[in-house]
Amino acid sequence: MPISKPYTKATEKKIKSKVPQKAGVYELKSFGETKYIGSSKNLQERLLTHLKKDPNGFRFKKAGLLSSHKKMERKHYDRYVEKHGSEPDWNQKRP
Repeated sequence: MPISKPYTKATEKKIKSKVPQKAGVYELKSFGETKYIGSSKNLQERLLTHLKKDPNGFRFKKAGLLSSHKKMERKHYDRYVEKHGSEPDWNQKRP
């Protein structure tokens, strides 16, 4: 299932106030394009580490009770590649 939330400006303050310390999948955007798809057991912590890449925005989806964040990431990544014909610029390999 795709991430249907709009992007939020990528700042430390926004991440700390909006992102839970839960597992899930996320996207990073820069200059209008999705640049990275990832997942983590702790979305907040992981998104904070990505600020050094200077993304303009982020969005995320929490994993459900019976969902694996890794499986969510693979599905989301594969759907992106199928739609766009290539992986996001900042992803270096298929999850």
